[in-house]
Amino acid sequence: MTGRYVLTSNCLQTGSMHLTRSVRQFLQQNQPKVRFLDEDGETYEAVVDWAANQITGLGGYYAKRRLGVNEAIYLRLEGEDIVLEAASLKPPRPRAASEEPKESVPSRRASSPEAERRGFKSESGQQKRIRVTPYPKEVLYPHTPVPLEPPGFAHELERLGFSRESNAAPWRFRAALGRRAYSIALLRLGEGNVMELQEMRSSGVVRYAGIVAPESAREEALGEARSLGLSYVSPEALQKLSRLRTIFPLGALDVERMLQAGRLDLEALESLESEISGLLGERAAFSAVLLSLAEVPSQKVFLLADVMEGVGEMGLDPDSVRQILEVLCGPPFLMLKRLSPGEYLMRSSVEAALEELAQYAQFVGVRVGATAG
Repeated sequence: MTGRYVLTSNCLQTGSMHLTRSVRQFLQQNQPKVRFLDEDGETYEAVVDWAANQITGLGGYYAKRRLGVNEAIYLRLEGEDIVLEAASLKPPRPRAASEEPKESVPSRRASSPEAERRGFKSESGQQKRIRVTPYPKEVLYPHTPVPLEPPGFAHELERLGFSRESNAAPWRFRAALGRRAYSIALLRLGEGNVMELQEMRSSGVVRYAGIVAPESAREEALGEARSLGLSYVSPEALQKLSRLRTIFPLGALDVERMLQAGRLDLEALESLESEISGLLGERAAFSAVLLSLAEVPSQKVFLLADVMEGVGEMGLDPDSVRQILEVLCGPPFLMLKRLSPGEYLMRSSVEAALEELAQYAQFVGVRVGATAG
């Protein structure tokens, strides 16, 4: 079994490998760890993060081989190990015996068309062929700027609603939030002059400026950022924000809240995760009440105590359940009617009410689409 993997800038920055189809074929479902073996027999214990769709722990191999963006690695299964072989180390394909090198155009010293057809000959009578090697573009055009590959964290910021405004460090990003907008400038730890970040922020070019460094260098980066009045940002935190965005709507406004506090790292994300967990818990409570009401027939009267019996296992308190019932009494649900404190009428069944709500949502969606178009 063999495979091929092409490196991206994010792979090199984080020492990771995405779980592409060619990589997944070497793994078992939910396999937590995998061991790699390089060309010299050195082993690398790597962690398979299925949630993040990547394998981490290969930074040492990338640095050892000095691999770059778009370079390929060949994968081969050997027992329980995956053998790594950088494409740059493979010997060139031998030229077939039938292949002949192309003849270059003879120079002007050829005295006749016949001599041009024969090519040049040395004094010994052997035919010579001239191979011309062009100069590299960097030599011919030394002042032409070469665009840099954007850092890995740029892709995470773009997923969170930012647009990149520069092609070199300091990396500038802009978040357009309707009637509001803000910009941020970032430098990787040791990448450039951090005083430039301070100047950009003080002059109003950007509202926020920060130093990007992995969690392993957090203390060093956080200390330097605080001494200059900058923010600290970790790529791991941006990656986690992108993953959280798949289960809850997050964006540039949430990023700004943490930038205002001076740090965007895994520790700073804990409060946001708790907040999201609470909101998702409220959604779960709402669903539990609906499931309990599904047992009540249409046009029947019931009490708050009846609903509490159905949701008691979730540990919900009566006040939380009462608030949910009050929401269901009003638009757009209109599922219930409050008769007296703690007493309600089931106007229509849960199934019928949700079907009407779906039709209403579809109607509004059509109107919104027509307005946007």
